[in-house]
Amino acid sequence: MQKINLDRSWEYLELGFANVLNLTSSEYEWKKVDLPHDAVIEKERSEANPSGAGEGYTAGCSLYYKKELILDEEWQGKNLILEFEGIMGIAEVFVNGRLVAKHFNGYTSFLIDITKHVKFDDKNIIIVRVENTHKPSSRWYAGCGIYRHVWLHIGGKVYIKPWHLHVQTRAIENETAKLEVRAVVVNSVNEKVQGVIKFDVFSKDEKLILSSEEKFLIGKNEEKVIAKTLELKPFKYWDIEDPYLYKIQATIICDESIEDSASTLFGIRTISVDPKEGFKLNGKPLKLKGGCIHHDNGPLGSASYDRAEERKVELLKASGFNAVRLAHNPFAPAFLDACDRLGMLVIEEFFDVWHAGKVSFDYHLFFDKYWEEDLESTIMRDYNHPSIIMWSIGNEITWGVGVDVDDDSSYSIYTWCERLAKKVKSLDSSRLVTAALCAIPDDYKRLFAIIEEGNYVIRMLKQEADVIEDKWGEFSEKFSRFLDVVGYNYKVDRYGYDRYKYPDRVICGTETYPYTLFKNWKQTIENSNVIGDFVWTAIDYLGEAGLGRVSIEVDDLKSFCGSYPWFLANCGDIDICGEKRPQSYYRDVVWGNRKDPYIVILPPQVYGKKLYFKPWAWEPVERNYTFPGYEGMKVAIHVYADADEVELFVNGRSLGRKEAGINTQFKTVYDTIYEPGVIEAIAFKDGREIGRDRIETTGEPIALKLVPDREVISSSYGDLCYIKIMAVDRKGREVVFADNTIVVEVEGVGELVALGTADPLSGEPFVSRKRKLYKGRALAIVKSIGKEGEFKLKAWAEGLDGAQVFVKCI
Repeated sequence: MQKINLDRSWEYLELGFANVLNLTSSEYEWKKVDLPHDAVIEKERSEANPSGAGEGYTAGCSLYYKKELILDEEWQGKNLILEFEGIMGIAEVFVNGRLVAKHFNGYTSFLIDITKHVKFDDKNIIIVRVENTHKPSSRWYAGCGIYRHVWLHIGGKVYIKPWHLHVQTRAIENETAKLEVRAVVVNSVNEKVQGVIKFDVFSKDEKLILSSEEKFLIGKNEEKVIAKTLELKPFKYWDIEDPYLYKIQATIICDESIEDSASTLFGIRTISVDPKEGFKLNGKPLKLKGGCIHHDNGPLGSASYDRAEERKVELLKASGFNAVRLAHNPFAPAFLDACDRLGMLVIEEFFDVWHAGKVSFDYHLFFDKYWEEDLESTIMRDYNHPSIIMWSIGNEITWGVGVDVDDDSSYSIYTWCERLAKKVKSLDSSRLVTAALCAIPDDYKRLFAIIEEGNYVIRMLKQEADVIEDKWGEFSEKFSRFLDVVGYNYKVDRYGYDRYKYPDRVICGTETYPYTLFKNWKQTIENSNVIGDFVWTAIDYLGEAGLGRVSIEVDDLKSFCGSYPWFLANCGDIDICGEKRPQSYYRDVVWGNRKDPYIVILPPQVYGKKLYFKPWAWEPVERNYTFPGYEGMKVAIHVYADADEVELFVNGRSLGRKEAGINTQFKTVYDTIYEPGVIEAIAFKDGREIGRDRIETTGEPIALKLVPDREVISSSYGDLCYIKIMAVDRKGREVVFADNTIVVEVEGVGELVALGTADPLSGEPFVSRKRKLYKGRALAIVKSIGKEGEFKLKAWAEGLDGAQVFVKCI
């Protein structure tokens, strides 16, 4: 089917329940909007909002969207299908005043056949009602609105059903890839139709390399699967280093004329798991260096721009990740497209809840009726993505349901694990099925066990096996019978024990704490039954506010999340603006991706104080050696290094060599007195220098500096340019303590869509032109508006020299 984007020229209205037929009257003041759109990110946060810390104290919304659609006369007699990639909230869709669809899952895409509801002699009015005032409705920031793309599919009387052109690698033998191609063909007329379906395969550079045809006869108003086996020789594998993509185009020919066509990208790759040989991609062993992420795009809220989704994958790849777990729901197609193009493996998760809810108004209210529809639509939509290696049927489903191993009731989690796993396999037998298991109720009494570690007190869930009464083992054994891979959330200490107790079990660390990275990765490497480690989280996110906070007061950590104005989880390797945090540089060293040492400082303000951590927190070290007014006070200088020894110099004076590497868990600490100047670390292996790092004290901020991620972007509507804003001193060095309030302005063929920082407690709106720097930085996001030319972003602040940057749109 022909596919046309409908993102432009919508209007929206914030309004409670209204008669749809009256909404076109002049009494309503509609606001113009282009999609994607998240209305919540535009609204003021408040401690009084019932969404609470989980959703970052954000407001709920009740919205109406409206679009006028004039159909081309050439489409008369054709089939018209609307596709909504995602509407956050309970959605109702009306076409010309008639209710045509309801949808209850904000993360799953859905299709609506509107052929019988449209007219060609007048404009068509599409109205979408979105209800998301029932709070809390999520455990994290969800947003509200039509936050992903909307499409119109146009097909002939016999057409290929959207999402239903699939390619599967059946076998690879003698350097030949045997592919099964399946197309679901729909006949919309009241008579039999015969024709030919032609399959053309194209290389990455669009050259036709294979063509095949299949005759068909389809009954009146019938839906039929047409399958064809193709052999491709030679072929190129899709893998994470060379993500080679082919394109297949299916064309329906009836009476010697083209009736319909569809195309999709696909990759040829094999996956397997084994408790002794681990995970293999194309026959080669690979440990998954993974991270969990949520769906939001930081300062953009939940609005899903293609470039924002692509940039997330670029950031992950640049930080050494080769796999990502989509927590805890299906993501936008643009994100998966980027994973395909850039070479990122994916665990795509369907549900965070089944029957039992985790908050009052989450998906558990609709699961019974819609689980099968949402699961099936996700698999059908995403079937061809080679990046997807596993489907996850659920995350931490044990919440609120109990784990009686003899429970065989209709709401038993064991019964439902079997049902969901079998459903997935019936739709897609080519991928692995997993689910993420967490602690069971008996474990939660130990949730806040205190473990002393030097000057720090870290509050963590006890993870090891109870060898006397292993209730978790009994539960996991029954629950995981229908899983190919068993996801362990925060159960690293069970890996070795379960390797022998459950010798046929394949384990994946689906969530682990950042601070225990060394142990997490060591256990992953040492146990063949463990295929990978996924940190919570790879990229920081909105909501679950204060999950990763640190305090000098133990009472500050008694609640699960932080009190207002906390907004961010504050636990990601990468912050919401795309900057690496200290834990990310430590990961670089542990994973062997960084050869030079890396210096961070525990500042004098907190030196020597007992620090209380949430389990997802990282110690409050900074990439900063400028502490005005703290001269002569103690600091701790941490050096991350994969070396035998490191030597630290303060203003040219050696503080001596110390052991580094595995024996110190890649962290070496020097306690010293803060004196402004230069600190330098040199790493040694086998007595030879292998790398060095330095930090120096900076001066006062005197100017702003602007750095765009790209100097040329597409003029097509909705491409994004991310522009870093930094305060610098006279020597052009970043001044991390700068907190000036900046103002930005965009001129030309661009539009400012967000201005943000990584401040986890800021109450400033992302949609403002004005914002306070956080650790010397801010981020402006500018959108192309569909015109060629150039835009200019200017930034200024009181007491600082302003700056400007030009970006071309072509």
